Amino acid sequence: MKVLAFGAHPDDVEFQIGGTLAKYANQGHEVYIAVATDGCIGSYRHTKEEIAQIRHKEAQNAAELIGAKLIWMGFEDEFLFDNRESRLKFIDVIRSVRPDVMFSHEPYNDYNQDHDITGYLVFTARILSSVKLIETEHEVCAKVPALFYYTTLGIINFVPEYYVDITDTFETKKQMFLCHESQHGDWCRDAFGVSYLEMSENESRLLATQAGTPGCSYAEGFKICKGWPTIAGAYKLLPQ
Repeated sequence: MKVLAFGAHPDDVEFQIGGTLAKYANQGHEVYIAVATDGCIGSYRHTKEEIAQIRHKEAQNAAELIGAKLIWMGFEDEFLFDNRESRLKFIDVIRSVRPDVMFSHEPYNDYNQDHDITGYLVFTARILSSVKLIETEHEVCAKVPALFYYTTLGIINFVPEYYVDITDTFETKKQMFLCHESQHGDWCRDAFGVSYLEMSENESRLLATQAGTPGCSYAEGFKICKGWPTIAGAYKLLPQ
């Protein structure tokens, strides 16, 4: 099975669903991580060009930890828009992977505009990737993949419908996020005065409490895209 996870910025996917992606990888599935923007404003200590290069390398290191393939889309951090260029790029990324299941931010339900736009572009491109007369570099998809949305930062305004127990892969998730040293070491404390690593652990523990599964210490939460076409039994595509 092919799994494609979209994140607005380098580290979004690792923070929110690193444990789930690690489970997929452990079970032998092909995992792809698509990063929409270059993360070029994520520093108080480097130039935009420097931090973009640093974050690209960090994202590559994180993906390699689970044998995932990184797709670097290269839009400018904090200036991602829904336009012709971005729609075609998102469509082509989906066509290049031809996934069975996708993950993304939920459209227009998060604190950051890049998260919101990424979620909407994935929602839009999911259908358009199968439309023959929209031409991109890669061949049109033969089917529309299932799409799940992952939790917002702080799980604010988000009520999960499904949970994945990541107790056995939480340490891998942690190591994936630690690859983003420029963020957990500098940016998060400089900009917000918080530890994102602690936040990730706390959120995973809270989601495990919500899941209520015996023996589950850490979990990640998801909603399924309700847009047509619905995929019968799509929840079975989540890793067990």
